[in-house]
Amino acid sequence: MKWEQHTSEDYYQRLQIEADWPELAADYDDVVSRHTRSRLPGFRAGKIPRGVIEQRFHSEISAELARRAAQRFGLQAVREAGIKVLGPLEAVEVECVKGCPFRVMLRFWPMPQIDLPDLGTLVGTDADGDLRDHISLRLLELVSFDLPKQLIQAELDQSDTDETEPGSPGWQAAGDRLRLMLILKQIALQEGISVDATDLQERIAAKAVEFEKTIKELQAELEKGGGMERLKDMLIAESVLEYLMEKNMQDNQTRRNV
Repeated sequence: MKWEQHTSEDYYQRLQIEADWPELAADYDDVVSRHTRSRLPGFRAGKIPRGVIEQRFHSEISAELARRAAQRFGLQAVREAGIKVLGPLEAVEVECVKGCPFRVMLRFWPMPQIDLPDLGTLVGTDADGDLRDHISLRLLELVSFDLPKQLIQAELDQSDTDETEPGSPGWQAAGDRLRLMLILKQIALQEGISVDATDLQERIAAKAVEFEKTIKELQAELEKGGGMERLKDMLIAESVLEYLMEKNMQDNQTRRNV
């Protein structure tokens, strides 16, 4: 796999990626195998010849392979380049044909500069009401950076508010949610706070019960819509807020003992 970074006049940055077919052949085989249990007239489930599967589900196989390859090679490229990405990697040009080199142009928003405050300044007590809310508001007061309008609009598209105009309360709330999430993720990096696969699976299992779905059904939905990464971000945010609340209480206890 090789990549080349491009800059442009808009807020986006771009990565041109190319990979030889052997680098994604295993992904292709896996995608094809997922259709072996499909039902087709004249064939028993699990007994459909591979050639028939490839012909009948050509569009679906190509789309899934392109999505997988774009994400896998894209994440590898940003790691190698040392790029911090804000939001998802978006494929804007894709060439994905069996047996041929895979090519994709990915665009993304670069991570803004986030200068964290001294975490000891997030002082709060029970008199401040909900300590979690107090810390969140304090972080938003102390840390300022701009976000692309498109990212705020994407956040609004996933909410129930009708206030979607720039400057409206709904717009401001969406921007604050995104800023707080990014601040908390930056604190997680600084303080070494992470979420492992077990934490993620436990939350998926709980949500599956809540939404009356199987774990596999919910996991498939999350993987298609980028929800897996969003869920991971939520877990990290919760862990960081718990860490800050505990740190705050310990600091307050230390001050009382001095």
